[in-house]
Amino acid sequence: MLVYVLPWYLLPIGWFFMGTACCGLFAVGYACGNDLFFKNRVINYFVGTLCMLPLMYPLEYWKRIEKKIEKVAASHNTTPVRDYVVELARGPYWWLSSFMQWVSSNFAFNFSKNMLISASFLYIFIALFFPLMTYGLGLWGLFKFYLIPLFVYHFWMSTFIKASSLSYVYEKPTFFTLPKWVQYLAQDFNIGVTLSHIHNCSNNFVPSYKWKEAYNALKKEYQNISELSFATLLTKIEPIAHTQRLDPKNSTLTVELQPSEESTKSGEQPSTSLSAAAKAKAEFDAQPWYNKVYWTTTIFLILTPTLSLYGMLTTPFVAKTYITAFLSYYIAGIGITAGYHRLFSHRSYDAVWPVRVVLTLMGTTAFEMSVFDWCHDHRAHHRFTDTDKDPYNVKRGFWWAHMGWLIFKRVEEPDADISDLKKDWVLRYQHKYYMLLSFGLGIFFPMWICGHFWGDWKGGFFIAGIASKVLMMQCTFCINSLAHYIGEATYTDQRSPRDSWITSLVTFGEGYHNFHHEFPYDYRNGVHSTAYDPGKWLICFLSWFGLSYNLKRFPSELFQKGKIQMAEKKIQKERESLFWGKPLDQLPSYTREQFNTMVKIDKRQLMIISDVIYDVSEFVEKHPGGQQYIKDYIGKDATKAFNGIVYDHSFAARNILDTYRIAKLQL
Repeated sequence: MLVYVLPWYLLPIGWFFMGTACCGLFAVGYACGNDLFFKNRVINYFVGTLCMLPLMYPLEYWKRIEKKIEKVAASHNTTPVRDYVVELARGPYWWLSSFMQWVSSNFAFNFSKNMLISASFLYIFIALFFPLMTYGLGLWGLFKFYLIPLFVYHFWMSTFIKASSLSYVYEKPTFFTLPKWVQYLAQDFNIGVTLSHIHNCSNNFVPSYKWKEAYNALKKEYQNISELSFATLLTKIEPIAHTQRLDPKNSTLTVELQPSEESTKSGEQPSTSLSAAAKAKAEFDAQPWYNKVYWTTTIFLILTPTLSLYGMLTTPFVAKTYITAFLSYYIAGIGITAGYHRLFSHRSYDAVWPVRVVLTLMGTTAFEMSVFDWCHDHRAHHRFTDTDKDPYNVKRGFWWAHMGWLIFKRVEEPDADISDLKKDWVLRYQHKYYMLLSFGLGIFFPMWICGHFWGDWKGGFFIAGIASKVLMMQCTFCINSLAHYIGEATYTDQRSPRDSWITSLVTFGEGYHNFHHEFPYDYRNGVHSTAYDPGKWLICFLSWFGLSYNLKRFPSELFQKGKIQMAEKKIQKERESLFWGKPLDQLPSYTREQFNTMVKIDKRQLMIISDVIYDVSEFVEKHPGGQQYIKDYIGKDATKAFNGIVYDHSFAARNILDTYRIAKLQL
């Protein structure tokens, strides 16, 4: 309302207040997300979602951030957000850190059930709100009443991130400053943020309810003390002990490192250097975020979909061009699955040199690196699946496995042996002229076909050339992401790959990924004859003419063993969820005299079956054959009667009986 009535020259004041109010909206939403605002979790979730929707955050993202903070506290790391957000906050572009965190919240989350639900609410809100806002108030109204105040909010949030991003390099505190005018405006906000952040790194060195009092007391004595030096004072770093002192003259905290008591007692000298790996990681982490990006690949991955969309919107529809695009898409995909993957990465079959040449050129059109580079990463993926050395480790999130690993650099490249591939002259030639071949065959050749034969040069470039490769890349990327998320663990659940016919349809038959990781050199991916696997069909077809040979197969007996083992694990898991009676090894042992005493003196309704004592008092009236049969064997051994002389009891009866056992008979 304030922005609505203000003249244009006072709009910045209105935007300032609206953006600041959004900070309050965020505070309420964040508190609700962590079940701190209301006693009822449902109300917390509902109100938190409503507060976060205008800020365009999925509520579940902030719940996960809180869990990360708890892990950070345990490891003495004080960074609650993604590394590149913190690095941005430390540099001259700190005012963009909140925008980066917003990107992280919307595009770098894991595909959990709760996260998908939370994100769905947000995307539905965006799909409804933006068109209605634009329709009712126009594009300027959207900016005036919503987007510009939102930018102000992100500015404030950036100051919060900067104030709360305490970090240590080689166990030494890193300090930073804000511009004075920002520090003046944000101080009251950020002291609260900083003090709450100290909660995660102080290890109760000072009780939380005394933080404000302690800070104010130090502020009186040392007027220039900052929140950061106060936070550092509270933080303990192990295993190195700290002697901390405050210099009243310059009010800066100095930290002296001393050897811990244990190392002193043992006579060990304190380590003054980090291991090579730790040092390399520290140096890598110290780099600004933009140095950790493969910019050529990133620009390519952004530019090609943009050009594809532009071409599809501006180029007339020509059926022949789209058919050519589909063929180009499929040829590239088969080149990857039958060539790059099964022939070269896994050596699951051999082929004559003309076939190797054709498959290599087909895969080259996919723009997925040379065979050397592709196979190096893929062999490393199989060697280090689901670990930090896995290039497309799905444990780092769906989007990392899908595309993130292509965008962001890694601390170290995983080791994989491709010496066998370097002996192949076909692959050496392809690696040397990869860029020329990929653009020539992948873009310009389809364009030439469309332009030369039916005059659609533009469609040939944008649709048959670029768009077909964008679709193909996204489909093959799903092998690294989707194939590790949906489907069944048919043969093993030790690692993340899954079998799914749905994934197989979009990955050229590579969707039976659990099978592939368990039996990697089998030339088949879909082992069943009905499974969609065009790579398998092509390899088999070529073998009829001797063009492919030495097709490798795992024995079918191993497939059955894997299925049986997984079925046993599933049954065992279900078994453990049921009550089968107290385990025999946990039962006490009673002598015959003790048994007789409990029956005759204590009047307990006990019987013996197979040297186990059962208390059947609850079952006497429930016995379907009548009470008398049970009463006849009270205080006696009913083993023969139970096992067949009177009636050979069913599994259900035996399972019921097991729940009544109370002791073993001491023989």
